[in-house]
Amino acid sequence: MTRIAHAGVLAITLGVSTASLARDMDDEYAVFGVGGENCATYLVARDQADAAERWYHHWLSGYLTAVNNAGASTYNILGNKSMADILDWLEGYCAANPNVNFANAVAEMVALLYQDRQNIAPGKQGGWNKFVTPPAPPSP
Repeated sequence: MTRIAHAGVLAITLGVSTASLARDMDDEYAVFGVGGENCATYLVARDQADAAERWYHHWLSGYLTAVNNAGASTYNILGNKSMADILDWLEGYCAANPNVNFANAVAEMVALLYQDRQNIAPGKQGGWNKFVTPPAPPSP
């Protein structure tokens, strides 16, 4: 478990104020799993292409799912990007910032993705017109 500062990126991403997120008085929060490792450790795991790399991918998938669930008007944070696109971005970011915590790298990426996210499920309509009047009960 690692404590992280700069959670404001996630707050902006999720469309909430920094004060409303649960953090300690120093604006830090606990990170569990491989998200607490630094980018250099992630790059080593990626190069080995074994179980350690899969742990990062699972952690990332959980993080992105949580953003989809908690993000304001967010159905899919990836928008039209693929997981391969995301992993390429993380590789470049982590290569340039090896000492950055992996969770912070992912939060930076999510902040960039937020503007182009899908905000409604494909094939659905948003707004007031999405509600349908229920059918009338059968006549006796």
